Amino acid sequence: MFDLLTDKYDAWYDSNEGRLIYESELECIRPLVEDLPGPILEIGAGTGRFAMHYPGAVGIDPSLNALKVAKKRGVVTVCGCGEHLPFKDESFGSIFIIVTVCFVDKPWEVLREARGVLKKEGSIIIGLIPKDSPWGMFYGEKKKSGHPFYSSARFYTVKDVENMLQIAGLKISRIRSTLLQRPDEQRKVEESVEGYINGAGFICIEAKPVPCEGIF
Repeated sequence: MFDLLTDKYDAWYDSNEGRLIYESELECIRPLVEDLPGPILEIGAGTGRFAMHYPGAVGIDPSLNALKVAKKRGVVTVCGCGEHLPFKDESFGSIFIIVTVCFVDKPWEVLREARGVLKKEGSIIIGLIPKDSPWGMFYGEKKKSGHPFYSSARFYTVKDVENMLQIAGLKISRIRSTLLQRPDEQRKVEESVEGYINGAGFICIEAKPVPCEGIF
């Protein structure tokens, strides 16, 4: 899907609607990642819109067309999927999974794989659109109407993701929220808020590995 519609997907970030949402999401992510260790991996990097802001970041994605664009933006690209990461254990200090959980068949496996290639003191940054937020419902309607991107999406609540993290041997350490404006309101770039705000359209989670003796 994304391989066939790469240009349309990437153009959204520069549209009047997309730019404000994108900049709000970047602002939400930034405080959580400014002091994180490298190297950085983004799973589901697409055209590199997030990874491009972090020099030397590696981006993995199954779409060759998207990766061609990401490479032009300075991202080190690898073709592959999050369920089967082609990296050695403990290769990365930070891993980004930004609006990707909703587009994979088995997100808990992606998280488990991510934990495997994450260094012991590293962090995983997850960006998601909560299913039970006004924005989640907005995109859910797009899914029902057969939208070319969202027709295959499956949205989750923050609690759903927390449960997946636990299965993968990870725990939440920090959360930030943004997109408190509703989809039908006039849109502007928002500052993010520390913590989980019910109804926020974009949640950024930092998760860390649970020591092995504490998983079971």
